Amino acid sequence: MFKAIHVRAIAISVWLAWLAVGCAGSGGKSAKLHVPPGLDSVAVVQSDKMASKTFVSVEQEKKAAQLTEASKQELEKVDEFWNYLEQRVQQSELSGEQRKQFDRELSQGAAQLARWKSLTKNGTDAKALQTALQYCQSAREHLEQALRLNPYDKNARALLAATYYNLQHMFGQEGNYERSAYILERLTRIERGEHSLFRMLGESYMNLEQYKKALWNFKKAQNVLMETSFSAPADSSMLFYYTYMQADMYARLHNAQEAVNHFQIAKSFARQPDEKADVENYIKWIQWDNGNIQAAELWDKILAYESAKEYRKMESTCRQLLPILGTRRAKFAVQHKLAVVEFEYLGKKDKAADRMYWVYKSLGAEVRSPNRSKEAQQYMNTFGAMLYRLGVDALKSQKKRTALAYFNKATEFEWDQVAKPYIELVTLLWNDPTKAIYFGEKALTLADGSLSSKESCELLSMMVRAHKSAGNYDKAREYFRIWKQCQEEGK
Repeated sequence: MFKAIHVRAIAISVWLAWLAVGCAGSGGKSAKLHVPPGLDSVAVVQSDKMASKTFVSVEQEKKAAQLTEASKQELEKVDEFWNYLEQRVQQSELSGEQRKQFDRELSQGAAQLARWKSLTKNGTDAKALQTALQYCQSAREHLEQALRLNPYDKNARALLAATYYNLQHMFGQEGNYERSAYILERLTRIERGEHSLFRMLGESYMNLEQYKKALWNFKKAQNVLMETSFSAPADSSMLFYYTYMQADMYARLHNAQEAVNHFQIAKSFARQPDEKADVENYIKWIQWDNGNIQAAELWDKILAYESAKEYRKMESTCRQLLPILGTRRAKFAVQHKLAVVEFEYLGKKDKAADRMYWVYKSLGAEVRSPNRSKEAQQYMNTFGAMLYRLGVDALKSQKKRTALAYFNKATEFEWDQVAKPYIELVTLLWNDPTKAIYFGEKALTLADGSLSSKESCELLSMMVRAHKSAGNYDKAREYFRIWKQCQEEGK
């Protein structure tokens, strides 16, 4: 971790040097191009471009070197504190004055940490949080000073660990996760019997997305917990947490099998219904595409883009996801989601209809099965609605044959508003009373609440006229009675 901080310091140094030297020449008139003997301007410009991507001027190098050296000195000061903590030789007893100073620093650190806790109870008060941050930083300074005096004091070490953890966890200061891990790595070398220190280290690495290190520390935390539970069995709630977090890290590392195995262990430690539900939901997420965790992560992105109404990003991610899917179920889900966004928001209705036609054909016999899945019914509802709306668009463009094809296709299978294309077929085939009556009867049978009161009354009116035209006067009279009743109910 020190190495990462050191690299950052050097990077900042170079950046500052560039600001100090590189930016100084900007803003004025462009300097006249100097062409050395034997060269032309094209060669000079090309070499300048190459040089700008490869090295800086000698002056800039000197400035950067100075800043780098200064940052090294600062880092040496920071590490000086840890030289105390990592001593392997037992120190002699503190003198009376050193003991008094140690007690003062420890007391001040603990007091500042207590003030921090009291102020952070109200998480919405920005002023209080800023003051609390100052208390936490002050606590850190006092506790570090206490540990310089006595690197072996367990209480001071634990308080310092909590202080840094709270800094990074509660305030989200830039770099505090790194700082927390940096400190906790050293504390766990000294204090190996506190499982909570390994827990905090695991959480810090998790937030840094260093999942292998996080996994190791959660395993270590569980092992220390079990090895140090002398008088009673280890706390099952902590065992649940540690095994759950190990499973979580395996999932983030895309190791589906180990993730599921550890989630099953975590489930055996669960005592609350919501804990078991969390485990079961996570396993379902892993199995969304049969353990293809990368696919499940991209699916989450798609849902997030949909919620944020970022439809272009949603489309792009769907296209990225489709080639890596393994299961039929996942392919259907993504094709459906992509078709909807194409149809509704991206003006690609033809592509969307073709996509849903592929899903429809791929469902095979399930389309006509009375025991079709909830997902299959959803896909059929979407495909039917697309066909119906494309038929309506065709009618508006005076393309009756095209409209007829769309409405006919939309009546080939059961979907939630299948009555609507049947009504359109009644209108289109009005000159053939037999067909008009057939489609009208179908619409009435399959309406099932999908038609508005006005639509129902209009359909009954058409049935009266169709039967009358066909010479079915008794039927026409019966539908007239039902139509009148519909009219009365609609008032």
